[in-house]
Amino acid sequence: MRKDSIRSDIEFRSPVAIAVGAGFKREIASLTAMQNFLKEWPPAARDESYLTALRSCEAARAAEIDLDEARQAFLIFAKKAGIEWTGADPVVVLREAKIRRSRARESRAQNRHVPG
Repeated sequence: MRKDSIRSDIEFRSPVAIAVGAGFKREIASLTAMQNFLKEWPPAARDESYLTALRSCEAARAAEIDLDEARQAFLIFAKKAGIEWTGADPVVVLREAKIRRSRARESRAQNRHVPG
């Protein structure tokens, strides 16, 4: 590989959104940001999808694959790692589930006390 074929940071057409923490979104907007995120990923949690995403970053930087291929590999990693941003706030989702469970219990309790 020739040194002059290495590309500097490249912006994605559209950022990859991932979930970090309780309801917080982080947007990965460039190849460098994606590589940095992957390098910070806990070693114990690194699986095959992680390795594929990391190799894809390196290949995209060397112009061996298209940037969209590297982005897609990162999306697959994010989904398998459970950090894919779904747009749903986990705090709101948990609150709504708790309300539904509470209403279902109340409904069952009322149905038990109806004379029949």
